[in-house]
Amino acid sequence: MKLLAPAKINLYLEVINKREDGYHNIESIMHTVSLCDELEFFKSDTIELVCNKQVCPPQKNLVYKTALKLKEKFNIKDGIKIVLTKNIPTGAGLGGGSSDAAATILALNKCWNLNMSKTDLEIFAATIGADVPFFLTGGTAKIEGIGDIVTKINVPHQYYFVLVKPNFGVSTAEAYSKLKIPLTKINKINRITQALQFAVLEKDLLKELFFNSFENTVFADYPEIQRIKNVLNDLGATSLMSGSGATVFGFVSGRDEAEKIADTLKIYNWNVWIVKSFEINMQ
Repeated sequence: MKLLAPAKINLYLEVINKREDGYHNIESIMHTVSLCDELEFFKSDTIELVCNKQVCPPQKNLVYKTALKLKEKFNIKDGIKIVLTKNIPTGAGLGGGSSDAAATILALNKCWNLNMSKTDLEIFAATIGADVPFFLTGGTAKIEGIGDIVTKINVPHQYYFVLVKPNFGVSTAEAYSKLKIPLTKINKINRITQALQFAVLEKDLLKELFFNSFENTVFADYPEIQRIKNVLNDLGATSLMSGSGATVFGFVSGRDEAEKIADTLKIYNWNVWIVKSFEINMQ
């Protein structure tokens, strides 16, 4: 079995408050895009993970941990060999690890005949990581709670983006630890949700509606990320940092504008991808 695990961008991300259990309540709109990791699953007697990029020991990878947790939960005697091809960078705010974990859950639900319902899958996914439940749905969705409340948004159009990441990552834990949460909500999520549903995404409107709670604190520590955003805006894109960084995306009018911007960005020492909205049936 082979699955694609797409990256996500946050079209909106507001951190509401910190909970007593240490987690944060958020409101966000996540949107999967066409930069994908690839996972292949083969029969095996043990759990084995083979990855083209060893960013951490296999046993510490979220894919391995997910497979092991499912095996123990359901007392599965079989193993699985997972071949992971990483294309989504780490420390990028693109959710690559969470997407890989979601693909693993969906694949093993079939490979091991677990017969978990969508609700069961979502409950288990939330025990793996805050963003994992979203990747069971993909596409565009409103995210609430700690990431475990996912409401699908039907978006009638496909959009293009330019993703730009500097040659370093940002620690999510560090970003949260430095975040200063305002007493009042920004409260634009319903407006941008309506804009998505009715396909009225215009650059001037998005400049007003795009929001990310992390930008100010992350920009203060990593001014190069703010520089990326400024450059994208100067080139005509409407930009926003994704997640807790380090990637900034630029919303553009189409493929031609995306290619023109990407070509201009070649003078910088940044990583650049042209992507589009991406719906994937991972069921």
